[in-house]
Amino acid sequence: MTDHATYLDAKRALDDRSLNREVLDRFASELPPEPEILEVGAGTATMVERFGEWDVIEGGRWVAVDAHEEALAAGEARVGDAVGDIDVEYRVADAFEFASDAAAGGRRFDAVVGCAFFDVVDAAPAVDALAEVAPLAYAPITYDGETRFAPPDPDEEAVVDRYHRHMREYRPGGPDGAAALAREATVIAQGPSPWVIEPPYESGERTVLAHLLDTVEGAVGETGFDASDWAARRRRALEAGRLRYEAANRDLLVRLD
Repeated sequence: MTDHATYLDAKRALDDRSLNREVLDRFASELPPEPEILEVGAGTATMVERFGEWDVIEGGRWVAVDAHEEALAAGEARVGDAVGDIDVEYRVADAFEFASDAAAGGRRFDAVVGCAFFDVVDAAPAVDALAEVAPLAYAPITYDGETRFAPPDPDEEAVVDRYHRHMREYRPGGPDGAAALAREATVIAQGPSPWVIEPPYESGERTVLAHLLDTVEGAVGETGFDASDWAARRRRALEAGRLRYEAANRDLLVRLD
């Protein structure tokens, strides 16, 4: 299986084109000129790079927090301690423990950013914890309950059903992370941010697809369903340049109140 950091870097272009620009623009309009931002689940620090390159913010301080030390170290090695005039701090920590410690120390942020984060945590305690340190949360690429592969496959429905079952049983956010966040916080703006990968593949997309196939096969196997034949057919389609993938995501900007 592709290591975590390699996968995160490979999906950079996919995230770039999937982000809902209207929601991002609304987020930017809510920020002061030089904001203090806490990013949870920062991965390889692609989001702060993006904010600098796209002129979403032109200065301030960005604290990138992730429990995956190798991924965060890869981001720090690539990005360094600043993106333009944005100072960047890296902290290997559990996001909620960091937020609790920050709140106890009286530290506040103008906003929290969590890309593909709020669908892997329980929305209610996440909102409660992060509300202690920031009034806003920007939650792009939050899974919205639909996965599709093509061309047609006889096991597709069973595999996707089991994949969602695995999310409900083993992943706190479940397959309805976007809806759960919308229930727990006040939505300021939201919009679709679907992932679509189709032939001919662009740079990094084969890596992303291979990782996703491994993830689905492993998750489905944990529910007691053997998805190896399905995965083998999908890998052959990928090798032949015929596999198409789509996932429904939603970008949300919410008030943490």
